Amino acid sequence: MSIARGCRRVGGARPPNGATFYRGARAGRRRHIGQIGLTVALIGLTTGCDALRNFNLLTVEQDSELGINAYAEVRKTAVVIHSGPDYEMVQRVTTRLVEAARHFDPKIVGEFEWEAILIDDPETVNAWCLPGGKMAVYTGILPVAETEAGLAVVMGHEISHATARHGTEALTRSMGLEFALAMISGTTSAGGAAGNEEVIALGTNLLLQLPMGRGAELEADQKGLEVMARAGYDPREATRFWERMGALGGDAPPEWLSTHPSHGSRIGQLEELMPAAIAIYERSPAREGAPLP
Repeated sequence: MSIARGCRRVGGARPPNGATFYRGARAGRRRHIGQIGLTVALIGLTTGCDALRNFNLLTVEQDSELGINAYAEVRKTAVVIHSGPDYEMVQRVTTRLVEAARHFDPKIVGEFEWEAILIDDPETVNAWCLPGGKMAVYTGILPVAETEAGLAVVMGHEISHATARHGTEALTRSMGLEFALAMISGTTSAGGAAGNEEVIALGTNLLLQLPMGRGAELEADQKGLEVMARAGYDPREATRFWERMGALGGDAPPEWLSTHPSHGSRIGQLEELMPAAIAIYERSPAREGAPLP
């Protein structure tokens, strides 16, 4: 879900205490969750990889509940900016992109409660959108975005992950329905407040760090390109943004070893999709500052 995966790890989405919760979980719970994951894997083997890729036992309403719980967990330690030009830009881009996304996925966009925060963390080159439409932009990605259109590339991509429900698909594949429902309800088989906090923190970590896979990443690129174009942002900025991300360098593995496409492959697909996106952009009333119908 994170825009930063596959580039230099300047910071990345860092949920509170991160994987510490996983390492510190009770052995019995790890076995229980592992059994759920094994069940999901067996479903994949019996139904085929294509079916597993879109396998999601959660409802849209449960997406929202998961996102709200995870968002609250992140905000416990995040330093959130509440005013200023960068904050205003994030809010403006969010509003325009959500209205544009409503054109493509009206039911899902209408059911999510969209919100974006700006987190003061200049070392983290990242942004994300949780299931249910809760988003965060880290100040570290703003110099890479450079412009409002560049930020629209990032946020359009992340919004598209949410509307395509990639996060809960990945969670279903990795941990199973029971774990997701435990995160929603704040309960575990062991019970108790400590168990509640642990499962929510672990779920937050998973939702922010689970690899989406190349197919999901490329789908989010395509949908994000269309969304930003309809919102009145020049889609050609997308290739320039990913060129800047690629220029950061880093230790990303070769594409065939990664769940994410390389920057070169991503740019290549964006260029193939660009004529259709430019046509959407040229027809968009938002180019002239008019509200979207």
